[in-house]
Amino acid sequence: MRARVLSAGAASLADYELLEMLLFPGVPRRDTKPLAKALINQFGSLADVLEAAPEALKEAGATRGNVTLLGLVPLAADRLGAPEEPVRVDLGSWGKLLAYCATHLVTAVAGALHVLFLDSRNQLLADEVVETQERATPGEEGVPIPVPQVVSAVMQRALALHACSLITVRLAADDVQPDRQLLHDGPLVQALLQAAPLLAVTMHDHVVLKGRRWRSFRHLEQQAW
Repeated sequence: MRARVLSAGAASLADYELLEMLLFPGVPRRDTKPLAKALINQFGSLADVLEAAPEALKEAGATRGNVTLLGLVPLAADRLGAPEEPVRVDLGSWGKLLAYCATHLVTAVAGALHVLFLDSRNQLLADEVVETQERATPGEEGVPIPVPQVVSAVMQRALALHACSLITVRLAADDVQPDRQLLHDGPLVQALLQAAPLLAVTMHDHVVLKGRRWRSFRHLEQQAW
């Protein structure tokens, strides 16, 4: 059987032969074919043997070593079938943040406000657009959404995502300079800075992007000092 596995693979084995090989480590130096066939005959199939209760397997002739090993097979199958943890983007430095923006926000809609929700290790949980203006009818300009309403929407998403911190990124419109946009966003940024700590969330910064140019609220504060 070992030669068959090496030459043709484990798929060439019948169910009782697979069980035979799984039983071998628990009863070394003994033919396990009779026990394998007996277990499948009693429980009905290989799957039923693997899902059988430990006491039932022992009563059917399996050793303690057999029961321990057979109990690991369904666990291994569950682990293999479980979805892998997503690989999250690390935004723990200025360089990484700007690299992310240059890669992922280069085609973002001008004027949009992106909120980057981060976990406790500054890894990206979600990048979401938050509306700051009511949708306008053709030919009309949208009405700004009140700042408290925008802040409430951001904080609700932070709670839903279990975010520990956030960074807001504004894509400046073509006819608006970054400094002017940063000044315009000041009331919203101040409101977020006040609301975030109440929910144990840290607001790291607010960044305005326009092409390769950027302005940071935190950097502006440092320059003011």
